[in-house]
Amino acid sequence: SQQKFDDLLEQSSSEFGAVIDRTLPRRPLVGINGEIFLRSNRFSNNDLVGACEEAGLEVVVSPMGEWIKYISFRNIEDAVQDRKIRKIVKGFIKKRVQERDEQSVADYYREILDTSEPTVAELLGKSKQHLSPKCGSEAVLSIGSGIEWMESSDFAGVISVMPHGCMPGGIVAAMSEVFSVKYQKPWVSLTYDGFPETSNIARIGNFAEVIKFCSQPTDAKLAAVA
Repeated sequence: SQQKFDDLLEQSSSEFGAVIDRTLPRRPLVGINGEIFLRSNRFSNNDLVGACEEAGLEVVVSPMGEWIKYISFRNIEDAVQDRKIRKIVKGFIKKRVQERDEQSVADYYREILDTSEPTVAELLGKSKQHLSPKCGSEAVLSIGSGIEWMESSDFAGVISVMPHGCMPGGIVAAMSEVFSVKYQKPWVSLTYDGFPETSNIARIGNFAEVIKFCSQPTDAKLAAVA
């Protein structure tokens, strides 16, 4: 029942909040985006979040719901363009239900989270000068969220993930170096092919070291280089 679900959410939020040690110093925060399933599945990405934490980082992973909301957004956009009134109405109703359900869950965790998710419109607003919002792949979302993080003083860098040979991931990887130079923060793309590997672990370690170096005062950087 709905009441049991609400009780479970309240209990879990309380338990999650209890394990947070707010006396510990914050670590550099990075955002993880990329292929929708891969970034969310610990087995597929070889526990990427754990690897980043082992390297001394904190992470925020783009939610899977981002893709669902993008689909709803595009359905409405197409319906408006095609002037299909019934489809427009259905699309808006579906969108409102999704937003209400998402908000009802997020409210339970509001006090223990210090980040917020940008809307689909905000993400597309960030990426539209680089890629058409109608491209229909996660690339447009990854570029949008990546720019959002790069522009934020709270984030130290971005990691994008993709399966081997993924075209949307390749688009993001091709653009990431430009964004790194523009915002003076590291943005790396990691490829996963389902086989045991160590190269990504090494790249994550290098990524973390670059972040730590960039966060040092200027005098410390000069001393390190010398």
